[in-house]
Amino acid sequence: MNAATPVGDPLEAFLRSKSKGGEGSGNYRRNLERCVEDFLEWLEVDAQSGTTFDELDERTFRRYARNLTARDLAPGTIRTYYAQVSAYVGWCVREGLLEANYAQRNVAKEPLPENDGRRSGDQQAWTDEHRLLITRHVDERAHDAADEKGFGAIREFRDRALVYVLCYSGVRGGEIFADPKDDRRNGLRWGDVSLDDQKMTVLAKKQDWSDRSLTKQAVNPMRRYKRLLDPASDEWPVFPTFHLPSLYETLRTGLRDEYSWSTDEIETVVDELTGQTDVFDALRERDLSPPSINTDGARRIMRRLCEEADLELEGKHDYLAPHGGRRGAGEVMVRQRGFTAAARLLDNSEEVVRKSYSHIEAKEMAEDAGEAFTEHDT
Repeated sequence: MNAATPVGDPLEAFLRSKSKGGEGSGNYRRNLERCVEDFLEWLEVDAQSGTTFDELDERTFRRYARNLTARDLAPGTIRTYYAQVSAYVGWCVREGLLEANYAQRNVAKEPLPENDGRRSGDQQAWTDEHRLLITRHVDERAHDAADEKGFGAIREFRDRALVYVLCYSGVRGGEIFADPKDDRRNGLRWGDVSLDDQKMTVLAKKQDWSDRSLTKQAVNPMRRYKRLLDPASDEWPVFPTFHLPSLYETLRTGLRDEYSWSTDEIETVVDELTGQTDVFDALRERDLSPPSINTDGARRIMRRLCEEADLELEGKHDYLAPHGGRRGAGEVMVRQRGFTAAARLLDNSEEVVRKSYSHIEAKEMAEDAGEAFTEHDT
């Protein structure tokens, strides 16, 4: 390749370099591709721009930034688009296709909207009171269901285990729930969980497999729940859906594809089933795995549980959203064990954790500085 290479030519190589899970995997790759293709399409129609690397300069990116700001996009979305394009250009610089990343020049970035000012601590984080109220609710709900339904209380114990994992592990929802847009993320499996070793292996945000901690608070609800669920194999999801049409479809597909049953044979069995418990029994009997809940399903569960518990929150999320459990766990770890320990639990760099939880450090510094002035002035 040389300087006259079309700007879009190395895109596939760039995406492969960023897609650690292989061709086509990961939301990160898809987001990159969408943003860069938007830039390439803009290059094609902008009268002042060329479409080869030797025609790019800081004015090109200044015009693109101005074009983004003229669209009906949120400021954060504009900055994300521009940052992804800049990442692509920076990679092309390292590949020798361009002498500098002109997208990072001040004159290029000047039209971009200012950062929205979101401060550390502004995002939802489950507080001590939140944890107390939601865990108390799911405890009572599960125990009442056990008294009433015995081994039929799977759903209530699933929800209890889910809440405890979100409360106490610091895991991302996307690491344990299915994602319909990413076939690698099909939900946490029992084969990836060791309750004795207090860990679970998840596909992390970085697209690599990572061992994450299951605290003692989460282990006991998980252990009780697993006895009730009685998964037929390690391939069963830890948090299966209870959406009845999905369960029936899984059973029908399995009987047809795995056992070569006819439609009449399948429907004869299905017609005899009267609910989720019966379907789970049928799946176990034939060693078929139910589908996992996805991230939207997890949000619906948390919304329903909060409504039942009369938990009212203000802001964008008027319920305990799954990501708030992770941030709440981070808050506790930073306050009790410091930034390094919090970074290890959250599977993040200490730099990122310090930025995300800088409000804690600022408050502690303010209190310490206040004491220093008090001591000085007395």
